[in-house]
Amino acid sequence: MHVSWNDAVAYCEWAGRRLPTEAEWERASRGGREGNVYPWGNELMTDSGAWQCNIWQGTFPRVNTVDDGWLTTAPVETFSPNDFGLWQTVGNVWEWCSDWYSPRYYERSPRENPRGPDTGSARVLRGGSYLCHDSYCNRYRNSARSSNTPDSSMGNAGFRTVAL
Repeated sequence: MHVSWNDAVAYCEWAGRRLPTEAEWERASRGGREGNVYPWGNELMTDSGAWQCNIWQGTFPRVNTVDDGWLTTAPVETFSPNDFGLWQTVGNVWEWCSDWYSPRYYERSPRENPRGPDTGSARVLRGGSYLCHDSYCNRYRNSARSSNTPDSSMGNAGFRTVAL
């Protein structure tokens, strides 16, 4: 995909939409299941051993066994949606949020609907990607955060939009 934060914002302006704030993204990803590790619950795999998101399986970074069926990005409706009907909010691709990134922001942010710092050098990414592995980054959790500069594009990044 190779989309930067700047690209995502340009698309939003064209489409009359916007990127979600980091708080909106997390609430949407949780799908109403507050306190759960993943959108579907607390276990990475189903009781029958099936993957519930597109991440790296095998020995990172040498061997991806592709147990979930996907070496890179998976089609949007590959795994079950969360309880809000949103598909693949974790795994598959990192998702850009509107907020500036600060690693310690939540230590001093408002408890209700935090909007992120006023300035910064990097933007928030949420959700992890197909390159995440539990031995390496484990960022495909509802609460996990990352960041990158607004002009950086990655093949494992994307975005979703919300109405104005």
